[in-house]
Amino acid sequence: MDNKIYFFGGMTKKYPAGTNDFFYLDVSIPFNLDSTLLIVDLSNDARQIYPHYNGVSTICGPNKDTIFLICRVSKESFSYRFINNKEWVPGTVISNVQWSSAVCNKNGSYIYIYGYPDNVNKYMMTISIDTTHWNTVSYEFNITNSLAPEILLPDGRIAYIGERINGLWVNFRNIYIYDTNDGTWRNMSTSGIEPSLRASHTAVLTQDGLIIIYGGINKMGSPVPDQISVLDTKVDPFTWSFPNIDPAPSSAPFSDHTATLVGNYMIIAFGHTTDDVFSDQIHMIDVSEKNNYKWVKSFTPIITKTAKSAIIGGTSGSIATTPNNTKIAYPAKSPGADHAAIIGGTTGGIATVIIIISVSYLLYCRKKTLIYAPQAKHAINC
Repeated sequence: MDNKIYFFGGMTKKYPAGTNDFFYLDVSIPFNLDSTLLIVDLSNDARQIYPHYNGVSTICGPNKDTIFLICRVSKESFSYRFINNKEWVPGTVISNVQWSSAVCNKNGSYIYIYGYPDNVNKYMMTISIDTTHWNTVSYEFNITNSLAPEILLPDGRIAYIGERINGLWVNFRNIYIYDTNDGTWRNMSTSGIEPSLRASHTAVLTQDGLIIIYGGINKMGSPVPDQISVLDTKVDPFTWSFPNIDPAPSSAPFSDHTATLVGNYMIIAFGHTTDDVFSDQIHMIDVSEKNNYKWVKSFTPIITKTAKSAIIGGTSGSIATTPNNTKIAYPAKSPGADHAAIIGGTTGGIATVIIIISVSYLLYCRKKTLIYAPQAKHAINC
């Protein structure tokens, strides 16, 4: 939002119950991942919000200028709006459901959230956006397994990228699609070789209709062998493929990370590099050449007039819109993130939006403190 990537909340090794840290990275300037990156701390603006992780959020409203955060901590749910880059305002308390994803429709009038209170019941809730309150209408639907997080496609359909087995592992063969235009559901059997069963992965949508799956762990808790897969949503049925890419850097996370697509760059932040090591670093994949992706460190913003949203993830969500080719870097202090929940919304034709609810711990500094954070494992003082 306004050429800023926002990070909020998340679990860290020091704070396993979650945090309410809140900060952003200005993405209107070039980056190199080996250089120092500028972070602005807004944590004092968010102290009234429960510390948490695995929250969902989206940017919505007529002007696409409001962040909506929806979380459950223990058995309590809460929601907030961050309005006009100024303040967090409590929203209507929502039923005690573990919401797994949220998207805003194209005109900013509705938020669609999906979740489940247990392994039997599943809910989709429609939130009608108003300047003063939320109107909620929830209903149950007949889908056997829990759905993986969602991505809003440019034509207004919501694609749930796979279904969960035993509430955790995602099978990518069947894709459930909800059409926000007419309120109908479709169960699509995809073609091609689908990604292996996994959890704790992310997914983003490119400008040309490709959904990129990155990372994840198998049932043994090990990294999946096929770390990157692509789903083409421009064909019917949707079709899976594997792009060419060099092996990931040893420092790149393989689970519980965040992923954000900005322009032709997929920015991967935080997460786990091993079972018990949190990452505090940023990595980036250039996806500009179809079927040939590459790990890169340099990034140059390219201002565009329109912005399209991406989104979702496995355990971590992800979102992205496309104003500039931008990059996120991590302010140090504690190690990176455990379960990153990063979710995004859609953007209109004027503003571009980028949101991330990340897993990372930001040193508590004074309001709007400027922090220069090296791309390295060093603490910062303020």
